[in-house]
Amino acid sequence: YNVSALLIYNDGATPDRVSPIAVGLGQENYLPALFLSSSVGQELVNAAQNTSTNAGVRIIIQVKDLPLSPIGNICADTPTGDITQTIVVGSHSDSVPAGPGINDNGSGSTANLGLAIALARLFNNS
Repeated sequence: YNVSALLIYNDGATPDRVSPIAVGLGQENYLPALFLSSSVGQELVNAAQNTSTNAGVRIIIQVKDLPLSPIGNICADTPTGDITQTIVVGSHSDSVPAGPGINDNGSGSTANLGLAIALARLFNNS
């Protein structure tokens, strides 16, 4: 197809699907990819479908490499624990693009903290 870039847009079918899509590509990527709002995407589709015009898109992108951030995991064993009895607990503390930050997913981290406190009490009392 001789593709020069990838343009992705939300379909706008519901109010929460009109913002640009936000996603990390997670690997080396040599194809520019832009995530557009529903209105911009639909405007480009309309222009491309209009055969009386020769629609085109000019993309100017500035990119930079960001340093990798360390990710921490906590692993714990009890001195007298049974290796056949394992508890795995997980959550994430990031947010969605429309959210103000950690508060929308902070409940997972809060639940982890609550479980850690409860387990500590359980192991101290048994």
